[in-house]
Amino acid sequence: MKKLSFLFTIFVLTFTTSCRDIINTVLDVLPPFDVPFSNTFQVPFASISTTTYTRTPEIPMNIDLDAKIKENNPNFSINNLKSVKLNTLTLDYVNSQLGTRLDVIKNARIYIKAPNQPERLIATAYNNTSPTTITFSTDDGEVLEYFRTSQNSIIFEIQSSTVTADQITMKLNAGFKVKAQL
Repeated sequence: MKKLSFLFTIFVLTFTTSCRDIINTVLDVLPPFDVPFSNTFQVPFASISTTTYTRTPEIPMNIDLDAKIKENNPNFSINNLKSVKLNTLTLDYVNSQLGTRLDVIKNARIYIKAPNQPERLIATAYNNTSPTTITFSTDDGEVLEYFRTSQNSIIFEIQSSTVTADQITMKLNAGFKVKAQL
């Protein structure tokens, strides 16, 4: 009888401590969802060297994940945010004042920034030769803390393939995988 009550107690403790895990993983109350982001912006591009990187000013994203989470389930909020990962990022050429295209960008790095967070490298592109699209490699790292606020931005570091001065208009397309749980 003691063994039976001991086993029952162990079973109850195991069950009660893992209810949240069971709900979040088995029932998947709010499955992970994608949050697309797209922004067209102009970058003053002036390169006097092909060996150093030039930094752009911050480009605000201002992604409000609280609103995106509530769109998927009104019972959830930013307080339920468990994971945010960048899964796609491309730059598309729109136009330029002097006809410069994206193949002038040899290498590029993209950083994310948010209040009270250090800048973090989230994507890189090396040896670009495409004049129309640059596809970035992402590190699949967690960027959750950068989205607890809607005051987030990105910064580009660009290394050119030739000495150039122009104003290039580009379209940034990014996709974030978001997970919220109880």
